[in-house]
Amino acid sequence: MTGRVNAQLNPAIQQDLATLEILRIKNQPEEALELIKRSVLRKGNSVDDMTYLYASQSMIYGAMDSLLLSKKYADLGLEYSTKAKSRGAKAIAYRANASLYRQLNLPDEVVKSALEGLQFLDKSGKDLLTQYALNYLLYGVYSRWNDETKMNYYIRQCEKIALMDNNDNSLVNVNNGISSMFQAKYENTRQKPLLDSSFHYLQKSFALHKKNPGKISPNSFVITCVNFANYYFEFSKEPLEERKKQAFRYLSLAVQELENNHAAPDYWVNIYGIKSSFAEEEKNLPQAEQYLLQCISQIQQDKKTFYKSEYTVYKHLADIAVKKDDLKAALNYQQIAEKLLKKTFDQQQIFNTQKLEVQYETEKKNQQLKLLSQRAEFRKRQDYLYGGIVLALMAGLGFMFRSYHFKLRYSIEREKKLEQEKGEAENRATMQLKLEKEEQARLKTEQELLELKRKQLEKEALANSLIIEHKNDMLQQIQSQLKDGNAGHIKKLLKEEMLLNADFEEIKLQIQQLHPGFFNQLSEKAVQKLTPLDVKYCAYLHLQMTTKQIAQALHVEPQSVRMFKYRLKQKFGLDKDTNLEEFLQALF
Repeated sequence: MTGRVNAQLNPAIQQDLATLEILRIKNQPEEALELIKRSVLRKGNSVDDMTYLYASQSMIYGAMDSLLLSKKYADLGLEYSTKAKSRGAKAIAYRANASLYRQLNLPDEVVKSALEGLQFLDKSGKDLLTQYALNYLLYGVYSRWNDETKMNYYIRQCEKIALMDNNDNSLVNVNNGISSMFQAKYENTRQKPLLDSSFHYLQKSFALHKKNPGKISPNSFVITCVNFANYYFEFSKEPLEERKKQAFRYLSLAVQELENNHAAPDYWVNIYGIKSSFAEEEKNLPQAEQYLLQCISQIQQDKKTFYKSEYTVYKHLADIAVKKDDLKAALNYQQIAEKLLKKTFDQQQIFNTQKLEVQYETEKKNQQLKLLSQRAEFRKRQDYLYGGIVLALMAGLGFMFRSYHFKLRYSIEREKKLEQEKGEAENRATMQLKLEKEEQARLKTEQELLELKRKQLEKEALANSLIIEHKNDMLQQIQSQLKDGNAGHIKKLLKEEMLLNADFEEIKLQIQQLHPGFFNQLSEKAVQKLTPLDVKYCAYLHLQMTTKQIAQALHVEPQSVRMFKYRLKQKFGLDKDTNLEEFLQALF
């Protein structure tokens, strides 16, 4: 445990933090939270102790997707860190803040907080775990931004710190990260030495687990095994039978961890997905389907919900059913996938609501801190003013008692002081008026944030309704064709739907950016009453979809779309020289 905790902490807190790290490695967040709650109540905790505990509590809640609780304890950690004596306590408070921003998908804020945290740490060998975590957060952001230079710099920093700390679990994560980095470079350049380097670092990770299995996080080991299996499926040049044998060997090790409830259950999707892909490559479609059904069975046994993962699996099952010409099964899988898609949207809305509330609370707190700072400055000036007045009066009384001959002079000085008081009073009144205006501005900002939250929810509801309406239309067509017994046309519809799926995802993202008053403006601008189909055409045209895309989305001929556009111009009373698309783009 060298270098993992701050030596200035209470020895009991140091032991608790070491235990927390073990619980994190073993993927036991509930037990970790119970330990922290007991530690917080321990008598004699210092400010530094409380900073470490609250920051750790924030990170555990963040890993459990409890964003509001994560925000609450991150703020407490930062508050205590301002009074902490050790630089390590200040650094871990910023680590918790950076971890929260990663959960909120705010990469710029992650970089800012992580860099601020690193400023409090040096190369003395203390707080190595915090140093490692801050550098790994930066590596993650720059990986997302595909900045190879900084990505390589920060993962190499992580490697140095993990070696200095003799932390095998950190080294496994580093080796997996470096392996992924070389693999990404290989996919861009197709230079075989890069692929060999990627495989080499996977071997290093696996060797560390064999050496010290109890010190390696089960999640990290499962990732290593899955990456090995994926390498044999995608990149190995060996015969299919040998590739499958090697891949399944690593997957069986990952299955052991999952069956013992040591690793996160969502890794079942990766394991059975690779197995199903091998079966498809062998042209064994029933086996490929069976693997995916086993995957569904495994993830449904867990208490957590994995709607997005289940949706992906059922879409793959629908594809396999189409290849088998089992249209009834394909329809069934597709219908289940649509239900899961709706649940995924609902789940994402809940997450987005939490995200907006955290952002609102952050902005509100920033405004409050700014107002408190201004009030403190005002009180400081006010104290100086009162002190000056007291001193002036005492001086005046002294002059009065010292000599009658100075009475006239005293009177003149007193008049000057009164003028000064008058000026200061006016300044106080001006400052008070300024504070009142700023308070009004703060209230206005809160209202705007609430309005922004409402509009965001309206946007997502509109996007979901358009996508679900389209999916329902498609399912009704398939059911109609089933009654008529026209199997060939059903296969065509399913293939078109799979091809258009990506377009609808893109439409969803664009619809979410529409102004909520867009459809109200359509009704106001129209000289004739618009039908629901008219409104749908207007939405697609507003998103700048081509005639072909609209025709595919609505299952009509391109000529029908062009005729409908001509009728829309008439309903809006547009002359022939006015461009309908430009007219709709201007309605927000």
